[in-house]
Amino acid sequence: MLKRYLDEAIASLEELIKATVQDIENIKEAKHSTVDESVKKKLSLVREFETTKKALDKELVKVSKENNTTALANVLDDEVKSKLVLMRSKLEELHVKNKEYARHVVVVKEFFDSLNKQIFGQNSNEYSSTNNSNNLYKTRV
Repeated sequence: MLKRYLDEAIASLEELIKATVQDIENIKEAKHSTVDESVKKKLSLVREFETTKKALDKELVKVSKENNTTALANVLDDEVKSKLVLMRSKLEELHVKNKEYARHVVVVKEFFDSLNKQIFGQNSNEYSSTNNSNNLYKTRV
């Protein structure tokens, strides 16, 4: 069971990494129509990973109790240990890709905020009583 859970978790992480890399490419190419679908896919993959990770945790606790030990390293075989190491490296890779994705998102947001400020003379996240939303999109004739 441990090996199956590890394989499922690694597969989910690989799909998340692949989806994140694709999102980065989509941002670079300004393919905004894919965002909705990608968010749904990634949320599904995250839920899948979380479910598998919980099952993996329970299985590790079960193995630990069966062997009356807290040192799992002595109980697990080399294949399981290497898969645990691989899962950790995939998590770290996903972390790096998510940071890269976040940088791109911030750049795009800053660009649109500056565009909004140039066009309308205000930031998109400014709230004040002097800005009347009815006048925001009116043009002078």
